[in-house]
Amino acid sequence: MTTRQQIVAAVFDDRAQAEQAVNALQNAGFSDDQIRFAGHGASTGGILDSLKSLFTGQQTGSVYDDLVSMGVPQDDASYFQREYEAGRSIVTVLAGGRMQEATALLARYGGYAANRRSAQTSDYAQTSDYAATAGTGVQETGTEGQQNLKLREEQLRAQKQPVETGEARLRKDVVTEEKSIDVPVTREEVYLERRPGSGQPADQPISEGETYRVPVREEQVTVEKQPYVREEVAMGKRPVQETKQVSDTVRREEAHVERAGDVNVQGSDVEDREG
Repeated sequence: MTTRQQIVAAVFDDRAQAEQAVNALQNAGFSDDQIRFAGHGASTGGILDSLKSLFTGQQTGSVYDDLVSMGVPQDDASYFQREYEAGRSIVTVLAGGRMQEATALLARYGGYAANRRSAQTSDYAQTSDYAATAGTGVQETGTEGQQNLKLREEQLRAQKQPVETGEARLRKDVVTEEKSIDVPVTREEVYLERRPGSGQPADQPISEGETYRVPVREEQVTVEKQPYVREEVAMGKRPVQETKQVSDTVRREEAHVERAGDVNVQGSDVEDREG
């Protein structure tokens, strides 16, 4: 009967962060025998001195052999070997059923293993579980009874479409009004002026029926109407941007763990409820 082994591996750019992660693992109750470390440079605080089992890679450079011997796939072991040779530190934990907790602790101090995969075939898949930390996420294969619960939430998404809210028309009407203007005109009028005679004898005898005509004229006003452009009125449309606030009620799903009996749930920030 084979014994299942859970392995968590992580890469650290900074040795000091790797040592902090090791210290956090020890404080969390992981034994020295469960922790493997390979790094370059001097220890910053003597944290690693108490470890009983280190990668042989810390002395020989063969991180690959140690990882393969623990059950890590060869491709992944090659990746960690290259990272180690590039000057980075490697921390591996034999999690012993505390896989998520170990992964979270390594990721908290900057541990990562970008684009790593988990083995799907061969005896490895039957005898071990393996996770490579990537940020704060976990990638696992072979965990017995694992079930994933997807949590969803509603989000507001606004869509805009033009609608006709009205129209404006520009037309003209004829308006009649009375206007008056003052026009100076000239007219003639007749006046009579009496003057005293000269007292001299007249040349003509006195006679009847003699008439003198004096024509009288005046200016007549003739009105003409001529249209002219008084002003122009332009009409058009242009876009005006404004902000409108829309609101609605959205729902989201939250997860909680219900326990019945004496069940210990580790490595989860999900609300825990007793059934």
